[in-house]
Amino acid sequence: MTILFIENRYKTSLWESIGREYEKDGHKVQWIVQNPIFKPSFGEVHILPFPKKFKKKKFYTRSLNKIIKGNRGLNYFGIKKDDFIFWYENEIEKKLDELKPDLVFGESTLFHELLVIKGCKKRGILYLHPSSCRYPKNRFSFYKYDTLEPYGSSNEKLPEKEAKETAFKIGKRLALPDYMEVSKFKPSKIDLIKDKIRLTFGYYLGEKYNTPSPFRKWKINRFYSQLIKEWEELAVGIGALKKEFYVMYPMQMQPEANIDVWGFPFNNQAKVLQDILDNLGEDEKLIIKPNPKSKYEICPEVIKFIQDNPDRVIPLKHSCKMDEVWEHIDLVVTVTGTISIECIFDNKPVFLLGQGIQRFQKNCLTKEKEININYAIDLVKTSKFPQLEEDDKISFLNQLISTSFQGTNGDGLHNKRYLDDPENLLNLKNAYSKVVNDRVSTL
Repeated sequence: MTILFIENRYKTSLWESIGREYEKDGHKVQWIVQNPIFKPSFGEVHILPFPKKFKKKKFYTRSLNKIIKGNRGLNYFGIKKDDFIFWYENEIEKKLDELKPDLVFGESTLFHELLVIKGCKKRGILYLHPSSCRYPKNRFSFYKYDTLEPYGSSNEKLPEKEAKETAFKIGKRLALPDYMEVSKFKPSKIDLIKDKIRLTFGYYLGEKYNTPSPFRKWKINRFYSQLIKEWEELAVGIGALKKEFYVMYPMQMQPEANIDVWGFPFNNQAKVLQDILDNLGEDEKLIIKPNPKSKYEICPEVIKFIQDNPDRVIPLKHSCKMDEVWEHIDLVVTVTGTISIECIFDNKPVFLLGQGIQRFQKNCLTKEKEININYAIDLVKTSKFPQLEEDDKISFLNQLISTSFQGTNGDGLHNKRYLDDPENLLNLKNAYSKVVNDRVSTL
């Protein structure tokens, strides 16, 4: 089997660990590399050339427009023209025709990965992006293309007693996902300095499409830091909440595939907030909880939205914990937030706008094309919002487990400890091997 990996900065360290195992098993390992600073050390490596002047006619398709609208370079890094998207699309299409892979592994975050996904869909090539399934912790799923549809199965499930305990802990937020836990294993200052030097070197070699210039990065961070300060000046603490009907929207960090890709077309959070407010009656208020690690999602449009609706919108301070606000909330609205899973296990009314297998649970209401939560609010007010019984919760938990695998995917910088952990690395290799073996049997 020919297996293709798509370079993604430090995640390439993970792909190398897995790729070497595939090579031992007799599979052919190939690479497509967008940033040559992170090229792998083995296998058949294909480095995409940096763009020159694009002379061909540009055809804007629906799938291409989605990639362009969510592109970080165009949205944040000061790139003015989208010509580079078409350049890379052309180069990637040629490479896929040349390499003819049977299976592709990569992230679904950066534009070149999304272009590979687009090309794989067109050719019927399976593309998998491994990512945390969020609950239970220390597990991950292989998701298809740019979706949250899991591929493959571990065929695992928990004994009834353990499943009951786990479902209860998730619902009461007593068992947070591994990525939410405060880690003591952070990169050292020296590692972070080396990272900045490496990225800067790559930028001046020509990789300016996923990497902003050092000055631009400084300017962006300064701009959004000021917006976060403005948020805090407008925000209130838990003590300001009264006995009213509250709908809460937890902000999701951007840029991030979790909302920019999997949450599309609901990735404009300023618009989402306005649409939610338009659905609320005079006796209902909107609480906005910021992400603890706020980044670019707190934008001028969000600040203006709060300022324009002082009597109907309540922004919480960053210091407010989810546990503190939980009991005040009547309904949660989220795009693809982890909170949706917690709501399901706690029977907290939730309205989900994005993807995820949780959307099929009866106590998780959804609407794909437009935001209309009036029906959900009516159910809450009349005490008719659907509820899960204990057996339903156990069934859902085992669905999360059976569609995921043991292990945590690391990288070569921020989560390097997961790649240095022999037990975790063995779990990862077993999971990746199972997926490949299952795929071989279908070809």
